[in-house]
Amino acid sequence: MGFFHNNSVIDFFRQIVRKPSTIVMWLFTGVIVASTTYLLVAPPPSRDQDRKD
Repeated sequence: MGFFHNNSVIDFFRQIVRKPSTIVMWLFTGVIVASTTYLLVAPPPSRDQDRKD
């Protein structure tokens, strides 16, 4: 029984089961932060060389 006593991994999964909205909130926040970081860091799109404008 010592494995389940004060185990942070077990507590984490218990919290997810009790409040699934919390994990959805963190996933949504992660998507927003990741996409914003990608847009800030990614190089601008290159123009086609053979296109005549």
